[in-house]
Amino acid sequence: MLSDNHSEAIRREGQEDSKASLSTRICATMLVFFALYYARAMVIPVVTAIVLFLTLRPIVRQGQRFGIPSAVGGAGVIGVIFLMLAGGTYLVFQPARETIAEAPQHIATFKEKLSFVTESIEDVDEATEDLAESEEDVDATDADEKPVPVEIKQPTWASGWSYLSGTGNIVSFLTICLALLYFLLATGDDLLRNIMRMLPDFTARRRLVEVIQNVQEGLGNYLAQVSTINLCLGIAVAIAMWVLGMPSPVLWGVMAFAFNFIPILGAIVGATIIFAVALVNFEPTYYAVIVAGTFVTLTSLEGQFITPSILGRSMSMSPVLVFLSIVLWGWMWGIMGVFLSVPILIAVRMACEAYDGLQPLAMILGAEVPKTIEKAKSEQVSGHESSTTQLDCPFLGFASSTASADGDRIADRHPSR
Repeated sequence: MLSDNHSEAIRREGQEDSKASLSTRICATMLVFFALYYARAMVIPVVTAIVLFLTLRPIVRQGQRFGIPSAVGGAGVIGVIFLMLAGGTYLVFQPARETIAEAPQHIATFKEKLSFVTESIEDVDEATEDLAESEEDVDATDADEKPVPVEIKQPTWASGWSYLSGTGNIVSFLTICLALLYFLLATGDDLLRNIMRMLPDFTARRRLVEVIQNVQEGLGNYLAQVSTINLCLGIAVAIAMWVLGMPSPVLWGVMAFAFNFIPILGAIVGATIIFAVALVNFEPTYYAVIVAGTFVTLTSLEGQFITPSILGRSMSMSPVLVFLSIVLWGWMWGIMGVFLSVPILIAVRMACEAYDGLQPLAMILGAEVPKTIEKAKSEQVSGHESSTTQLDCPFLGFASSTASADGDRIADRHPSR
């Protein structure tokens, strides 16, 4: 009896400790996200540089095999990035400037062609205002009028856009990002070796190397393949816009290339912009639908057939998690958070794959079932299918393995079953 009471006390104490540990982890996670949000002006260029470093590090290491020092290789990579940024800016600066300058003139044309939509919206707004005024009149008869405090709030997403709204912010972002990227490419391996010397044993060092290799391989493969796909998509969009008579087709090709790094939302925003520009540049309204439909067709072919066939199962992720990642990092870091959301999600998934305790989280993020779990599932006894049918979940391999093990133990205790 005393033994049972002691066991129950130990069990309750363990449950309380687990709850306290969970609460501590939740609080720590919230504090980390708050710190990332509060220090976003410094964190964003640092995270961007780290992502680029893990992506471009194999190029510098390949150059070292041919006798090129890492400092020279890093300078060459930075030079190529600078030339690409300068070339892209040169291609789109003048068309973008003309489009922005003519935007006020096109607003009236845009409203005129969509008058049937705007009039309906105005009717709804007027009805809503009338209803609100009637409610205010009723409230005024019951209570004296009080001064209404006026508070001007900046939209949440606007604060993220303001990060890159000024020339000074862009220059500071590029300076910090490119300078840190160069130092990481030139001396990053020395820093990693110093960090490894601080680890207590060989197992921890090997695990760190595995994490870095997994993240580097995942980010490198993803960004290289996606960049190639987006480049081809941009060329196809530019040619299609030129054939359809759209002004500045190169601008729309560059836009398609850049926006396609943002899954789901990039294609929607791009199609909306294409439709608006086509609507004010062509007389028949249906032609704008044709132009926007062409853009949507190209992006849909790329997203539904080309990209899945090239990236394969190893890089597939749940659209729900991708969308939530875009919303989270976009809310915290603005437009740069939107671009970094998918690389961050991939890095987290690749890092979780290297630790046994975090493999369930990696599987939720889209990782394949580990070999140890597949082996355990293959060793299940087919005669005990009835004990695993009710608990088997196709998308949770570890759950079905646990259920099978429990079923085997029950079967051993009751052979007659």
